[in-house]
Amino acid sequence: MFEFDQYRAVDPDPPIQPSEEISFASGIRKRSLLIWSEHCIECAAPECFQTCDLYTPRPDNRCRRFEVGMRRNTHFRSQTGSAADIIFGKWGKLEARGNTVLVHNGLLSFIESVVPRVQVLVNAFGRLVRRLGGTPPWTSLSFELMDYFSKRLQKVSRRREHPDGFLIEIYNPAKHDSAVKFSCAVSGSEMLSVPENGKMAFPYWQKLLLAPGYNRYFIPYDKLSNIVESQLRYNVSFTPEQESGVRLVFISTDFVTLDAPKSVLQESVTHKSDSTLEKKDALAAALPQDKSKPPVKCVIFDLDNTLWDGVLVEGEVALKPSIPALFESLDQRGILISVASKNNEAEALEKLSEFGLEEYLIYPVINWNQKSQNIKWLLKMLSIGSDTLLFIDDSDFEREEVSASITDIEVLPDSAIDTLLKHPRLQGGKTKESGNRRVMYQQQAKRNEVEVAFGKDYLGFLKSSEIVVEIGMIAEHQRERVTELLQRTNQLNFSGVKYSREAVDEILQDESTDKHVIHCRDKYGDYGLVGFSITRTNQRDITVQDFMLSCRVQGKLIEKAFFSYLVDKYTDGKANVAVNFLATGRNDLAQSVLREIGFVQSKDGYAQLQVEPGQLDVDFLELRVSTR
Repeated sequence: MFEFDQYRAVDPDPPIQPSEEISFASGIRKRSLLIWSEHCIECAAPECFQTCDLYTPRPDNRCRRFEVGMRRNTHFRSQTGSAADIIFGKWGKLEARGNTVLVHNGLLSFIESVVPRVQVLVNAFGRLVRRLGGTPPWTSLSFELMDYFSKRLQKVSRRREHPDGFLIEIYNPAKHDSAVKFSCAVSGSEMLSVPENGKMAFPYWQKLLLAPGYNRYFIPYDKLSNIVESQLRYNVSFTPEQESGVRLVFISTDFVTLDAPKSVLQESVTHKSDSTLEKKDALAAALPQDKSKPPVKCVIFDLDNTLWDGVLVEGEVALKPSIPALFESLDQRGILISVASKNNEAEALEKLSEFGLEEYLIYPVINWNQKSQNIKWLLKMLSIGSDTLLFIDDSDFEREEVSASITDIEVLPDSAIDTLLKHPRLQGGKTKESGNRRVMYQQQAKRNEVEVAFGKDYLGFLKSSEIVVEIGMIAEHQRERVTELLQRTNQLNFSGVKYSREAVDEILQDESTDKHVIHCRDKYGDYGLVGFSITRTNQRDITVQDFMLSCRVQGKLIEKAFFSYLVDKYTDGKANVAVNFLATGRNDLAQSVLREIGFVQSKDGYAQLQVEPGQLDVDFLELRVSTR
């Protein structure tokens, strides 16, 4: 419920309308009655009204932190009857006292439509009492009553049913991304209190990067449960990163529960844990994934009753009809495919070969170990993050075991297979490198076998690999692959920056910098375009503003060879090389590379190295100037 009664605009602009057809969240059974008001990030009301230079009175004499308040917008009808169009002023934030009193959606929509009409009468009565000599709070009678009601709801909700999570739907009318911090935290006055359940109620916050148009996020309840169940007062808020001027349309901002399938309702009495797991899966299917998650790089399938119908160790199995086309499509999109199954390995691989699926698989793990253990081994072999994995299994137990053991992995039931190609994180890439990704990993598996034979002589293995590195300036036909690198690289992303397509266009048009691309191949196969760099030069000073390198070539000293190339190209062998480096928590590998080469991190965010002639030479690989 939004504070529409304080909206005032002398000459309002036409209301914002969606620029495209929107598929709003559906399947919501209950919502919380949260009362959203405009607040200040430095609020000390009402004392600050007398001392703060930013104080601007609203009609009720409270402080105006939104330019004209919250405007009702009926062009965005999701679970609520209307949305709130807000232009944030300096230090403005949208905040509500938290509660999880869950009301059936229809009833809550009715309440939200009636209350604003009542507020008009309450505000008029309050102003009348104030004129007759009442104290200042009478001017803001509606706010005071709603705030009191919010406190009561917070107390009442402490022993009520728990929601499935927090739903956020926001429309960004700007042509660029807007960053907003979502926060759920115990009120400042109780921040140091110890909850009755003994679990510390640490604040939860998440940066929402809102793309132009419609955005939807869903935050699972378990991430907020320590705060909600602490028995302490807590607030929920949205605060733009930009200090002022951000305009957003808030559509849904509620704790919610989902409609449960009939099968779940039937089993809920005797199989409560199974019901909970099914409900989580239904929730994942009903709501698009958090946009802050990266694209999926590898899909891992179970076998029995997932890829095929039946249990292999018990007899014959039949491949599900949609699987061959699914595997072919995922492979063409550059998405890796693997298997984690409890089965007899030789028998399962023979069956996969019989079905024509074995050629698509990377590092299949088929044994009787825990699936989470096998997937962790697979992660190590692929050298990718757990947040780029998707695991599909028909068993509730196996899905829960993997989810509990592996951070950030997405887990889905076998029922999701038929719609998997529509999954927003499985759209893959369109470049040559994307289509060859599986072949590249299979070549890497061969490299790994040879490397093992060399034992501790890793340098000897590299020398035997006949590595060729080609470096040159970017060409137009390489734009798509470079965009992919800029958006997907994490471990060897030295600056930590991710670029939108629009930003890539600006970079390529900037004539003040040199843009290099790096190709790599060896006797086992072609890695393709694996690196991109933006550099500036000034006599002996070489500044690497951005440097991205695919993790496929990590450990081959390609970084050192590239820096050597820059020094030889722009100087006589003596140079001051500075690399823009920002630790992100995911690029520790990049930091290790810089340290190993000899760079020293300075306070200005750059890693520095004074280079002498020959210092960066890498004699076991061939360095060429690219003509591609």
